[in-house]
Amino acid sequence: MVSFIIAAAGMTLYGCAAGLCAFKAVRKTERFSVASRLFFLVAFLLHSVSIGMESVSTSGTVLEGPNVLMLASWVLSLASLFVSFSAKRPYGYLALAASTVAMLMLIAQMGSMFHGSALRANSAYEQWPALVLHILFFLAAMACFVISAAASVMQIYQQHLMRQRNARLFNLTMPALDTLNTVARRAGLVGLPLFTLGMLLGFGRYAMHHGAMVALGCSAGFAYLGPRIGLSLAVWGMFAAFVGFSYLAPHRIGSKARSVLSVCGFACALVLMFVVAA
Repeated sequence: MVSFIIAAAGMTLYGCAAGLCAFKAVRKTERFSVASRLFFLVAFLLHSVSIGMESVSTSGTVLEGPNVLMLASWVLSLASLFVSFSAKRPYGYLALAASTVAMLMLIAQMGSMFHGSALRANSAYEQWPALVLHILFFLAAMACFVISAAASVMQIYQQHLMRQRNARLFNLTMPALDTLNTVARRAGLVGLPLFTLGMLLGFGRYAMHHGAMVALGCSAGFAYLGPRIGLSLAVWGMFAAFVGFSYLAPHRIGSKARSVLSVCGFACALVLMFVVAA
């Protein structure tokens, strides 16, 4: 109960940080600069405490559904925290990142209620120790994908203002288009091989289990993996196209189309995380 209250407080502060960062990204103002980053930092600390308390209560983090989402949101928050203190104007990115973290935490808490008590042995890890690497690769890739998607969203927004000849463009505190384009494609370039490694581990595990079940003459009950495999391939395909067009054929399609690929790939990755937690 205490860990749930701490997690709820963290979600609330993430929401406050997202609101303040969105306000600063849209309006050129020096207000709330310290408050937005402080809210995010305190939310990250509460987030970490809630995960630690849950891990202690179960004698180790159970690598199942809701806990995977909590770990994914924590990795994303850690990457965002680094961005918040290393970038001069990180508010557009932090607005999206803080909102995503809060949403992942909310889905994880709701999933925990439906899954019942988390006091279960981590049998999945005992049967497949490489599960840790599988999850870590996916979490690191998700952190890269959200950075790429956030930069792409800001590119689309700025290009929209430019087409509309909107004077609000001069009041934005977002990075320049060239900077956003560089961040988006580099984050995608790093995230794609990490996601690929995670997929290869998962597919290898599936192939071994399927072969063993067939050899024993048993029906392989892996129907639940269908949506996961399909969504994983969709995410991989979209980011592979995004990275390929960005580096190998940047003039083949416009920057807006590349940005849409990045955003859609991240949206599919979020759906994949929700399916895994179900």
